[in-house]
Amino acid sequence: MGTMADQPVVTPDRPNVAEGESQPLLDWFQSRQKFVLGAAAVLAAIALIAWFVVESGRRKQQFGGEALDRARATFESGDLPKASSELQRVAQSYAGTDAGFEAALALNQVRMMSGQSKLAIDELNKFIASNPPAFYLSAAHSHLGAALENTGKFADAAVAYKKAAEAAAEPYRKVDAFLNAARAYQQAGKEKEAVDVLEGVVKNYKDVPGFSEAEVRLAELTKGKM
Repeated sequence: MGTMADQPVVTPDRPNVAEGESQPLLDWFQSRQKFVLGAAAVLAAIALIAWFVVESGRRKQQFGGEALDRARATFESGDLPKASSELQRVAQSYAGTDAGFEAALALNQVRMMSGQSKLAIDELNKFIASNPPAFYLSAAHSHLGAALENTGKFADAAVAYKKAAEAAAEPYRKVDAFLNAARAYQQAGKEKEAVDVLEGVVKNYKDVPGFSEAEVRLAELTKGKM
């Protein structure tokens, strides 16, 4: 009887691999390696471009803010013509940034202060049509309302103020715009519309700055019959 050592060792059958048969496998890996390296290069290029865009945007914001500060300093010095020129440069050079939006709005304030309300109306309408972010859209409608008041178009001014309220995100800015709208309606002789606006404030914005003013003005318009 044979021992364990006498038993034959059975191993799985393996195909005979000639020395030259490993070359296609190596070629396959090499071809994939080129693809991977190429893809990695593309991704690196995309990442570099993305970084450049972000960094350029950040630097543009920074430089725009600095230019805007200089223009504001000129405005505060009382040199309106120079301030107008500087603000226009900022608005054009940094369009699409916060500094650009703020410069465009400030520029139209300067225009109104310089007796150019009609020009401000035209430019503010263009600014609004460009669909700026909500914060600047609301401010633009408020500026437009002021410019329209300056030209005696009180009913149109009231509509602009109401649009400013609609675009505003903060309750206190909404109330401020509604109060301006009510005043403009009163100036236009539209007391019913003014009452409607003030009633809306009293109903919907309790405890918001401006609420008490709305109550007082509403009482005056309705002779206390609120």
